[in-house]
Order: sequence, then C-alpha cells, then structure tokens
Amino acid sequence: MASPRLEPAPAKLSRLVRNRVPTLRVRTRLLIILMVISGLGLTGMSVAVWGLTRDQTYERVDKDLRRGLTTWALSPEIRKSSPDTYLPSQFILMTAVPGHPPRIDNIGGCYPRLSELVFDRRPRTVGAECIIDQKEGLKFRVIAIQAPDGTSTVVAKSLEQESGMLESLAAVLASISLLVLAMMGVAGTFFVRRALLPLKDLEYTALAIADGNIDSRAPAWPRDTEFGRLSYAMNTMVSQLQETLDESRAKEEQMRRFVGDASHELRTPLTSVRGYTELYRAGATDDADMVLSKIDEESARMKLLVEDLLALTRAEGSRLEMRTVDVLELVLSVSSSAHAAFPGRTLEVENAAADIPVVSGDPDRLHQVLINLVTNAFKHAGEDAAVKITIREYLDNVYIDVTDNGCGLAPEDADHIFERFYRADSSRNRSKSSGGSGLGLAITKSIVEQHGGAITVRSVLGEGSKFTVSLPRLESAAGNSSAEEPSSEA
Repeated sequence: MASPRLEPAPAKLSRLVRNRVPTLRVRTRLLIILMVISGLGLTGMSVAVWGLTRDQTYERVDKDLRRGLTTWALSPEIRKSSPDTYLPSQFILMTAVPGHPPRIDNIGGCYPRLSELVFDRRPRTVGAECIIDQKEGLKFRVIAIQAPDGTSTVVAKSLEQESGMLESLAAVLASISLLVLAMMGVAGTFFVRRALLPLKDLEYTALAIADGNIDSRAPAWPRDTEFGRLSYAMNTMVSQLQETLDESRAKEEQMRRFVGDASHELRTPLTSVRGYTELYRAGATDDADMVLSKIDEESARMKLLVEDLLALTRAEGSRLEMRTVDVLELVLSVSSSAHAAFPGRTLEVENAAADIPVVSGDPDRLHQVLINLVTNAFKHAGEDAAVKITIREYLDNVYIDVTDNGCGLAPEDADHIFERFYRADSSRNRSKSSGGSGLGLAITKSIVEQHGGAITVRSVLGEGSKFTVSLPRLESAAGNSSAEEPSSEA
C-alpha cells in the first residue's frame, strides 16, 4: 500500500491562503495589505535606524579604545601608578608580562572573557566574566595586542551604557512604529471605506434590479476609472437584459394574442358546423344538401386557417435553401402565376435597375412573398385596381415595389397590417370572396426578415398602396449599378 505523499509546507500555506482570501471582504483585504506593507516599511526603517545608531556607537567606542591604546595603555608609568589616576571610567586595562602574573586595572567587578580574546589589533565584542554576580547580556568592546617579547595588552570598555541606550532606542522605535501603524490603520480604514463607497452604490443598484426595478442604473462615473468601467459594463448589461425582457414580454403578448385570435378564428366555423348539425338533427330542416354545403363551406375556412398557420410556422422555423436569385426572372414568374390566377386583372412589370438585380435567397419563399402581395392587392384594393411591380436598386439593396391604385388603407390600419390576424375591417366574419385568415402578410414579413431584408407599406386612403420589399444585393452583382434613391411616395 502506497503511503500518502506529504504536501510541502509552502504549497500548503499557499493553498490555505487561496482558500481563505476570497472569504474576506474587499475592504478587509485592502486594509490587511496596507497594514502589512506599512508594518514591513516601519520595521525596516526601525531596523535601519537602530543598526546605524549601533554602528556609530561602536565606532565611537573603538575610536576611544584606539586613542587609549596609543596614549595611557602603553605608558611606562602604568604599573607604577594607581588605576584610578589615569584610567577613564568604564575602561579596563589588562597587561600580561611573561614570568609575571597578569594585571587587570579598574576591574569594577567584571572583565572581558579571556578565552574570546584575539590579538590582532582589531576591535571586537566579547562576553564578560564577573567576580561576584554574572550580569546577563553584558558585553565588552576590546582591542588586544601582543608585543614581540610576549607582553600582552588588552584595552576594553564595558558596553553596558551603550547597550542600555540601544535597548531604549529599540523600545522607542517599536513604540513609535506601533503608534504610527495604529494611526495608519485608523486612517486606512476611513480612506479605504470612502474609496469603496461606489461599490455600495453598485450593490444597491443590483439589489434594486433583483427586486424587480429594472429601470435602476448605476451612477455614470468617468470611464477611465475602474468603477467607471464597472458601472458602464453593469448598465450596458442591464440595458440589454431589459431589452431582452421587453422583447420577451412583447413576444409573449403577441403569442397570447395569436392563440386567442387563432382560437376565435377556429371557433367561428366550428360553431357554424355544430349549429347546422344540431339544426338538422333536431328536425328544424330536412334540406340535407344545404346543411352539407354549409358544413363544407365552414370546413374550407378552417382548412385555410390551418394551412396558413402551418405556413407561418414553416416560415418562422424552417431553414431556407439559399441560392443566387435573379429578381427580374422571379418577378416575371410571379406575374405569370398572377395572370393565370386572375385572368381579368391588370398587372404590369417594370425593371428600373441599371444592372441585373441578383440576391441570395430561397426562390420558392421569395415567390411566395411576391404572390402574396399581388394576391392581397387584387383581393382588397378593389375590383378595378391595377397592380404594378417595379424593380429598383439603391446602394447595397434591391427593392421590389408592389403598387396598386385601389382604395388604400387608413393610417391606423397601415401601422398594424403585418400583425397576425389583423384585419382592416372591424368584422371578424368574412365572405368567401374577400376573406382570409389574416396571416398572409405576417407570413410575408417573416420570410422577408429571414432573408435579411425588410418590408414596408405606404398607403393613402382612396389613392392606393405601395408595399416595398428590400433585399441585400449580392456583391458580385453590385458592379456599376446606379439607381434612384427609393421613393417615399405611395
């Protein structure tokens, strides 16, 4: 059985930090970073000041030791005089002559530890040996020399005073550092909290949006700041979400109307079928042919509605078989089909394009679009209305105008003509000659938009209507075409 592999300490620490940091508040994390950086800076400064002071203090002591070594330490009168008369306070002189016992002047209870002496004329710090009570931490600064005849001389100075001064300096520096760190902590808390106030605004805005107030927006701060970029991104996201929500609501309302209108359209013929059936079953009439004729008539209306519903579903959900389409050839084919369906009506085709108008599309669907427009014009513009199909080009689009000189539409009808089940007349029951499902223009609009185009209508009541289909022109056919700007006249 394999033993578990131990995780290295740095990796474990790094993992713990990664797992811990995200749980802290941003304000706390920034304050911790500020305090750590400030603490490191204050510590480094304190250590540098203390070290510099210590070096200067030791240098002064070493200077005094060298001066004593060249003056009173090597004087021949040393052994004849009393130490109190020539030795400065806190200084110790140790001499050792071969054949004589060593002499220590001005001992004061403690002297340098002999085992640590090095006779190389260099200042050194050594420990202390005390005669009575050992003083913890006591140090001596010494210079030891040895003459050729074996005589040894050691000049030493106790560092008790200097060590006390350095300890006091360390305590002062530590106190000042802690005080400054505490002040920086208070100031940092204030300024970090103040700097992060915009996050509170963003939080309140997000909470308001979460509560359903989608009109709320974050303040528009300058874009060159982090909060400005964040607020801009948030406002952009919320605006797009609001547009999507409004669009979804509009589609939901449209679907609700669609289902209601479809149910109404189906209920009307179904009611008629059921009424005639119950009428015949109750014996109110014995004319079976009349009853069957009415049932067949209403069934035909239901069949037309169902077929248009299926056509609309296919137009919105099916994939197009895209290919290159010659618009002039397409229009001529539509004209031929329309002449066959309406042999007594007038239909004119005009090609105002300077070049061959070519688009990318599904020819069968585009044929359905134009035949729907022509049929709609023949059925609703009036029995004497003439229809004209005009092909134009402008910029990167091909335009197909289907114009009639019939009765036209009122402005309120023209604004809703492409909606599902919309009818220009107020009655929902139509005659067989003029009635329909109300889906033809909705199907037409859906197909055109699937091709990346658009369809519009301009109409004047009593003068006629013009439906304009615009489709993106193929770049290969964009050559040297120059046509008039699309006219806005009906």
